[in-house]
Amino acid sequence: MKISFLTDLGPITIEEEGGGISSLLFSFSKSEEYTPLLLKAKTEVEEYLRGERKEFDLPLSPKGTPFQEKVWRELLKIKYGERVSYGEIGERIGSKAYRAIGNACGKNPIPLIIPCHRVVGKNNLGGFSLGIELKKKLLDIENN
Repeated sequence: MKISFLTDLGPITIEEEGGGISSLLFSFSKSEEYTPLLLKAKTEVEEYLRGERKEFDLPLSPKGTPFQEKVWRELLKIKYGERVSYGEIGERIGSKAYRAIGNACGKNPIPLIIPCHRVVGKNNLGGFSLGIELKKKLLDIENN
């Protein structure tokens, strides 16, 4: 099941699987079969993008390796407007595998809701699987 909608940042498609949000894509899907959960997710994302929502209240069901899922759980603890380094994430989860942490951020299937955009390099913004310009825009939303 999925729902697609247009935003100021472009089209977004949110997918649901197993009673939780499983992915958020910056693309548009023509086939839609949405549920009350997907409608709620759409509303929460729109509120977030308008600067009206600071936390998401959605069940999530991302699929990844145990290490990726551990990183994603830690990302969910990063507060709105906060920036955390890859090293800090490593300290929090007891890992010095910073490259693997960066890779886990890049494989995050639910960006925005699992806030990988809040993870930055020590001396720069770091990377972002959806492009550095989008990362800047998301951080700008949270700094206003």
